[in-house]
Amino acid sequence: MNHKIYLFAILFAVLFFGACDDVYDHVAAPPQAFEQETAQTVNGFTFTLGSGLNKAVELSEEDLQNGTTLEAIKTTATPALAEGATVKFIIEASKTADFATKVTLPTVSSENIASVTATDLNETVKSLYGKAPNARTLYLRATYYIVDGTSSSQMPDPVVLGPVTVTPVGPVIEPEYYLIGDINGWNIGNLNDYKFSHSGKDVYEDPIFTILVNNVTGYFKIVPKSSKEAASWDGVLGNPVDGNTNLEGDIILADAQAMRVTEPGWVKITLNMMEYTYTIDIIGEMNLTLYVPGGHQGWNPATAPTLYSRNFDFKYDGFVYFPDANTEFKFTSEPSWSGTNYGDGGGGTLSTDGGAGNLKTSEAGMYRLDVNLSGSPVYTMVKTEWGLIGDATAGGWNDSTPMTYNPVTKLWSVTTTLLADKKFKFRANNGWDINLGGELNNLSYGGGDIPVPAPGTYLITLDLSDATQFKATMVKQ
Repeated sequence: MNHKIYLFAILFAVLFFGACDDVYDHVAAPPQAFEQETAQTVNGFTFTLGSGLNKAVELSEEDLQNGTTLEAIKTTATPALAEGATVKFIIEASKTADFATKVTLPTVSSENIASVTATDLNETVKSLYGKAPNARTLYLRATYYIVDGTSSSQMPDPVVLGPVTVTPVGPVIEPEYYLIGDINGWNIGNLNDYKFSHSGKDVYEDPIFTILVNNVTGYFKIVPKSSKEAASWDGVLGNPVDGNTNLEGDIILADAQAMRVTEPGWVKITLNMMEYTYTIDIIGEMNLTLYVPGGHQGWNPATAPTLYSRNFDFKYDGFVYFPDANTEFKFTSEPSWSGTNYGDGGGGTLSTDGGAGNLKTSEAGMYRLDVNLSGSPVYTMVKTEWGLIGDATAGGWNDSTPMTYNPVTKLWSVTTTLLADKKFKFRANNGWDINLGGELNNLSYGGGDIPVPAPGTYLITLDLSDATQFKATMVKQ
């Protein structure tokens, strides 16, 4: 070893950057971005991507379970170092060469090599790109130090290597799932009435699917979109035990067996497709609907607008249009006056006392009504004015494009120009407290952005008259 060269290098580092115990807070010069090369020489050090990352990496569940370690960056040549001295790396990962967005990639430095575990690499890719198991591009930026005992010296020029292609581990999640079983005669060609609900967001960001069904008693399995479209039993999901009556468990593909519900009444089935698990909530008998009779429609519960408990949690919501200010109304549990009736209990509470007064609007307009009967009955009401929001619209993601309500058609509508390859949502009162997105024929609160298929002028309508299923249309003009 040439100790003089090593000492000169250390003296140079000390003079320009200082050296002390555990010094990792020096300000390094801005890094240079390099095209991918077999090797890169900086400050007398030659760096290459390690054997674990110098070709496309497709991570597997086995890699994660076994704690596989991958060689990430190494020095293939260095200035002569004193015996026992080595190079330590601190590595950042980014999806672009300018490192506009970056995360620290946990690594271990040993013998002038930086290694990373498959698990840490997998999580790094997902933190930058999301959870979808697609091939992703990474750039690595390494700050490196000469370490000798407890003394370390940061070298002046970080090195940037890449691009590296990494495919993270992730389950296959399809955008739609359907229930099949005794409830529908195991008819794989007719499943539209048994579709699981979803927010419409990226399924790897929101992997939860739910369905509320009545009288599902018997056996069932889960059909993904691809199997439904092919009318094929290939790909149909189940669990490991035929006739399993457990209320939660694993979902599998290979040798999938049917689950079974033994209780009558309403059931909520929830799928977590990121974890490939299911849960079953036995709800039994329950009114899913509240009726809103009042002066706006002649005080007839049978023809009154309704609220809906979409989560089977005794919480109801919906939208009701009141054409006049000071309109009085009540809530009823039946489409008649023979059920439980809810009037004004004062201070936002509801009373079932037959002598309770009527509720009242402050001004004309469409209101979102929320009723919570899970404890002491309470309600809220918010007047709403609807509009479009999104980068497909003139106002971008800041200012809503107003819509107009027609009491005859019961539709909000607007004719406006939309940009292609952009997206939009519906929101109330030019704010985000109440917004709808996802599928046009089944919008959900906080649902995903709605894509615009082609540029042009569109007539867009929003139908909130059915509390069980909010809908919208897009018609190019």
